[in-house]
Amino acid sequence: MHLPQLFTETDRTVLTDFIKAHPLGTLISIKDGTPQADLLPFYVVQQDDTLTLIAHFAKANPLAEYVNGADVMVLFHGEQGYITPNWYPSKHVHHRHVPTWNYEVVQVRGRANVFDDVKGLMRAVGTLTNIHESTQDTPWRMKDAPADYLADEIRGILGLTVDVGEMIGKFKLSQNREQGDFDSVVQGLTDSGQVGLAEVVARTCE
Repeated sequence: MHLPQLFTETDRTVLTDFIKAHPLGTLISIKDGTPQADLLPFYVVQQDDTLTLIAHFAKANPLAEYVNGADVMVLFHGEQGYITPNWYPSKHVHHRHVPTWNYEVVQVRGRANVFDDVKGLMRAVGTLTNIHESTQDTPWRMKDAPADYLADEIRGILGLTVDVGEMIGKFKLSQNREQGDFDSVVQGLTDSGQVGLAEVVARTCE
C-alpha cells in the first residue's frame, strides 16, 4: 500500500479503535499461489502490547485447509467516496485539479491460526454477539436459542485468530488541500448526502 506521510496513521490506539468501529474485515490469504478474500467480522483482544483479532467461519468454507499457521493480511475499511474537483474554489481560478477519492483503511498483517474447541468457539461467538447486541434495545443472548440448536450451530463453525504483527492505516481525507478547498469538500460531501464521510474529513482539521 502506497503510504504518503500526510495520509499515514501508525498510532496503535487509533488503529485499534478504528477496527472496533469497522469490524468487518477482508481476510487476504493464499491458496496454491492464488490470492483469496473472505469477509469476516472480527473483534480485538488486547493484552499488554499484544493484539489478536478473533473471528469464526463456517466449516464448509475451505479456508481452514490453507490458512492455519499462514501469514495473512486483513483490511478494514471505513468511509469512502468520490471527490469532484468542482468542489474546489481554486479549481475555478486555475483549473489545475483532477478528481480523486477519499477513504479510510487499516491494514493488518499477522499469523493466522484455526481453532475448534467448543469453549473457545462459544467464547468467540458470545463475545462478538455481546459487542454488537449491546446497541440493541433488547439485546439477543446466546441463551435465547434452544441449547440443542446452539450446539449444532457451534459444531458447524471454526474459530480464527490472527496474531497482529504490522498494523498501519491510510486515511486519505483531503489533508493535502488548502483550507478553502478543504472546507468546500466537507460542504460538497454534506450536500451530496455523504454525511459520514463529510464528518470524518471535517475531523481531520480539529
